[in-house]
Amino acid sequence: MDLSVIIPVYNAGTLINRCLDSVFSQQGKYDIEVICIDDGSTDNSVELIKSRNEKNITLLQQENAGPAVARNKGMQAATGKYMAYLDADDYWMPGFIEKTIGFLEEHTDCIAVSVGQRHLTTSGEHISPAMLKATTDTTAVVLNDFYTFWAQHNHVCTGSIAIRTDIAKAAGGQREDLRICEDLEFWAYLATFGKLGFIPEILFVSDGRKVTEQIGWVEKHIKRWNSAPTVDSWESRLLQRLPSPLPEAFKTSRGRIAQNLSYSILLSKRYALAREQVQKYGKDFPDGKMKLLLTNAARCSLTWYIVSRMLVYREYHR
Repeated sequence: MDLSVIIPVYNAGTLINRCLDSVFSQQGKYDIEVICIDDGSTDNSVELIKSRNEKNITLLQQENAGPAVARNKGMQAATGKYMAYLDADDYWMPGFIEKTIGFLEEHTDCIAVSVGQRHLTTSGEHISPAMLKATTDTTAVVLNDFYTFWAQHNHVCTGSIAIRTDIAKAAGGQREDLRICEDLEFWAYLATFGKLGFIPEILFVSDGRKVTEQIGWVEKHIKRWNSAPTVDSWESRLLQRLPSPLPEAFKTSRGRIAQNLSYSILLSKRYALAREQVQKYGKDFPDGKMKLLLTNAARCSLTWYIVSRMLVYREYHR
């Protein structure tokens, strides 16, 4: 088997067929298997998967435990030389499999390769990395310094990467105790095992609009907010493999993640802990309005009280 496609499924009845169609419509010479892991769905997701005609679909089921647990279960069952994750509400563009596997076959020194992405949200769409909007060059590159490229371009997400399966298994997969930013931790961790590549072509589309519209913004994110860890906890596994002192590019990337985690902690109404995180890591947050708002508010307990409650009210009433 060339590629194992690992798809966590949770109440994905609306979009699972689109996701699977995008996999099975891929052209090329490669043999694939699709491993769907139902994470305790209560809709018709399982029935839709079982009704598919393709023979190379495996359906695993578990009680609801989160995407990292589901992805790791799929990884352990994978028999492909390479593996890729794809969330059930997302999809691949034609050429994803052929181009990612082709790259890894050609560049045997690389352990993984990612592609350009289009992200569709209820507030609009954006291209990632943003540099793809200004170029037509689709020449793939080997990243000799992953963390610098990652800090500049934030170029990896769950459905955009193909990985050598033996490396993913040797790394231990994603941290199952994380329900937020578990994917980002895994990319940073993988990069300590070898080189990654990048194909500057939009071959993956992230589209969570329908799910958000169906269940609502708060309902979609509340579990992630409530389980958001501190930055110290998030990076604990990474520190065992990264050099000391930490690379500046890693600290820049961590700043982006720290802002996400701090804001999620705030939205879970752990106000004091959120303030501590902003005070500790705020200097590394990405430049912008949110950094200015959070870091300035965190200087004063009264200001933090007002601003933090204002932000919670805004997000809970979107």
